[in-house]
Amino acid sequence: MTFGEDMKRKADEVHLQDKAKDFGDAVAELVKAAVGMVGSFAAENREKVDVALDKAQAKVAENTNDKHIDTVTKVRSQVDKGFDKLVEQRDKAGSPATSPTGATDARPSAEWPRTPVPDDMHSAFDDDDGTDLAAGSPS
Repeated sequence: MTFGEDMKRKADEVHLQDKAKDFGDAVAELVKAAVGMVGSFAAENREKVDVALDKAQAKVAENTNDKHIDTVTKVRSQVDKGFDKLVEQRDKAGSPATSPTGATDARPSAEWPRTPVPDDMHSAFDDDDGTDLAAGSPS
């Protein structure tokens, strides 16, 4: 038995492909929860961020005699678009559950659509062209 065949047999024995898929699904759920939490934070604190950005914009304009006002305005616009996109993503995914105290729960809510990582159509031991590498040498 070659090294590659032995490795493939061991990977199959411990269900490595299934475990990798489960891990990918868990990461996807975690990312969705994080996007929801960040989106909630962005929505709840939009006014505070706008006030801070207004102050920063005014300070830059004051210190540069309006020399860089176009650049500051463009950056501000991009920040606003980013906030809007975060809130939109939160709304698409469903906002995170809140406790009776109003604290956001890090766990994804039950109504979130679950989109698992797609099944891997290739083994870790397949070459780019789909041929089985286990039959060959690892070198």
